[in-house]
Amino acid sequence: MRAPHFVRLAQIDEQRFITGCRHGLIHLTWGRNTIRFSRDEFRKVANLLERAASDRPPYSLRDGEFRAAYRKDDECELRFGPVVMLVPYQEFEQLTKAALEAVQELDRILASGAWDRAEPEEPETSFLESLRRNPFSVN
Repeated sequence: MRAPHFVRLAQIDEQRFITGCRHGLIHLTWGRNTIRFSRDEFRKVANLLERAASDRPPYSLRDGEFRAAYRKDDECELRFGPVVMLVPYQEFEQLTKAALEAVQELDRILASGAWDRAEPEEPETSFLESLRRNPFSVN
C-alpha cells in the first residue's frame, strides 16, 4: 500500500488544520497562512502550547525561539521565530488540542513505518506528453 505524501494530522475546521509530509515537515495552516516546522520543532511547539494552556492567565512561556504569551485583551500571542500569531483565547485552546492530537497521530504514522518505504517514482513520459500536461511554455 502506498502511503500518502501528505497526511492530515488534526483538523479544527476547513481553514485551520495541521498536516504532515513524508519529508519531515509539519504544516500548521491557520486561515490563509501556513507555518512549516520540522518534526522536532513541532513537538516543542505542542509542548509549549500544552504548558501554556495548563497555566492560568497571565502567562508568558518560552522554549528557544518559540513563545506563548497571554495578552490583557483575551488574546494569545504566539511567536514562532519571526512569525507572530494573535489568536483569541478560545482559538488558542482549540489550537492546543489540535497540536497535541497531531503529535499523537504523527507518532502513530511514524511507528507504522508508512513513510519509511520509498515513494514509487513517476513513470517516464515522452517530451510531447510533458507538453500536454503543462499548458504554459517555459519562456
